[in-house]
Amino acid sequence: MTARAQQTRDELLALRCLTGTPGAFADLVREMERPLLYFVAKLAGEGVALDVLQEVWLRAFRTIERLAEPGRLRVWLYRLARGLAIDRVRKDRADARREHEHARAAEVAGDEPTFDADDAAAIHRALDALPLAFREVLVLHFLEELPLAEVAAVVGCPEGTVKSRLHHAKRALRDVLGGP
Repeated sequence: MTARAQQTRDELLALRCLTGTPGAFADLVREMERPLLYFVAKLAGEGVALDVLQEVWLRAFRTIERLAEPGRLRVWLYRLARGLAIDRVRKDRADARREHEHARAAEVAGDEPTFDADDAAAIHRALDALPLAFREVLVLHFLEELPLAEVAAVVGCPEGTVKSRLHHAKRALRDVLGGP
């Protein structure tokens, strides 16, 4: 089929969808499912291609009335598929990065000393012996269980400073308690 014939066919299919002709969207899916699936699989990977393609069809069904140029139906679908595939890749990478960071944080936390309930009074006395800057970050983060960003907002300093203070405060607390 020539490029002009394909464009005319796409335009007719788009117009049928835009006018709500029964079966038009099913014809669109039949026409474009395989090429879009291949395209999405090459961008996002085989494992998520069907999920992304389902999102493509849902978005296309909901927004086809916004298609300004029916002759560019194919371009519109590929752009939609590309955007959703790239979003999925970014999301999967961000999820993997968060999981990796969480695992690393858990490993680091495993190296830190633990305190049981019997040591609570000694810990509270030791906290009183620490400088205010150390005391506040320890209490907010460990006792009040605030995330680092919220601790930073409370004490009015950057999150990196809170991390540094926590590190030094834990060492100082360990020294006060007579630990290694």
